[in-house]
Amino acid sequence: MKTFLLLCLLTIMASCQSASKKEVDVPSLPEVDVYADYPMKQMDIGELAEVVYLPLTKKLLFEGRSYYSTFTGYVSERYIVSHTFDGDVEVFDSSGKKLYEFNHQGRVEEGKYIGIQDLWLDEADGEVWIWDYDNTFKIYALEGTYKRMVKVSESMNVQEFKAWSADSLLCYDDYRVEEGLNKNPHPFYLLSKKDGGIRKLTSIRVSNRINNNERFILNLGGKRQIMRFALTTSSIQVGGGRAVLADYAQDTVFCMERGKVNPLFVRKPSVFASLPFVLTSVDFMTSRYLFFSFGEKSQGKERFERNLLFDFQTQEVCCYELKNTDFEPSLPVRVYIGKDDYPSDWLVNEMPVGKFLQYHKEGKLKGKAAEVAGKIKDTDTVVMIFYRFYKEE
Repeated sequence: MKTFLLLCLLTIMASCQSASKKEVDVPSLPEVDVYADYPMKQMDIGELAEVVYLPLTKKLLFEGRSYYSTFTGYVSERYIVSHTFDGDVEVFDSSGKKLYEFNHQGRVEEGKYIGIQDLWLDEADGEVWIWDYDNTFKIYALEGTYKRMVKVSESMNVQEFKAWSADSLLCYDDYRVEEGLNKNPHPFYLLSKKDGGIRKLTSIRVSNRINNNERFILNLGGKRQIMRFALTTSSIQVGGGRAVLADYAQDTVFCMERGKVNPLFVRKPSVFASLPFVLTSVDFMTSRYLFFSFGEKSQGKERFERNLLFDFQTQEVCCYELKNTDFEPSLPVRVYIGKDDYPSDWLVNEMPVGKFLQYHKEGKLKGKAAEVAGKIKDTDTVVMIFYRFYKEE
């Protein structure tokens, strides 16, 4: 009997040791320290991507004003679709030839949009999708003929969206803290292109949501006015059948691939460890790298911000500087997509023609950039810069 009990005890101990060993063998989730002293990686964009310059005669995002966005719209192998804050939509082919232009901004009535928050081109169906301010998508043919409307559930509000499949868009739900609305604990969801139906990604749950907006009070003419600004951040990046998802209140960044959502890495310290909050933004993605950033939810010159690079293959993290050496001195590449929509492994910047020609006049352009400078027409307003990253297996 004693022998039997001893054998049972040894068996249990061996099982426990085996289970403990299995736990140790499970790979831990990579950690990214917001403040760590990571090595700096100097990157020449010409070695990582094909660089293409395209002079373009298009309306400016803020017509008649002295500042520019890097680009707002849609780019593919076939089309460039751009819009302005005044409701203009322009459709170009890949050579820069304007194909169509329309503007249906107006009062709330069928076929009109209040304003353009974002747009996307469904090339398969030849449709321009405009995300309006009334929680609807207004859908038009390429030449501007109104076709239909897709209404989003009143319990949801689209802050960001990206094309995901033939049938759906991948969306991020807005959280308006001042109104106490949209406290949806599952902010990521798939939206049906057919009828606006929603399928929440329930594996990502956020208990205490925050947003990327900051409010402040100004005294204008003796009257107090509440102003609000939104940080330049993004919660979704999509490319090559993979999506990276980062909610502002979460410490874990997720990756969705082949219909499954898994943690990619976790940040430390926590978002809620300090005030002001330091938010995570996923800015751009290639087949090899995720470009992301941390930034304080605040304004001012002393605002903390840093840019980092995550290697999908090695899971290593580093700081980076990405430069375009066709300019002297080398031009920093703006690594941010925001609400724009590009093909996988593409990044798009733009430069006002006047600034581009000033570089040329001062002899500070070389290579392809110098060649294009001599082809700019008087009517051109911007030079589009396409960075087509080489795919890495």
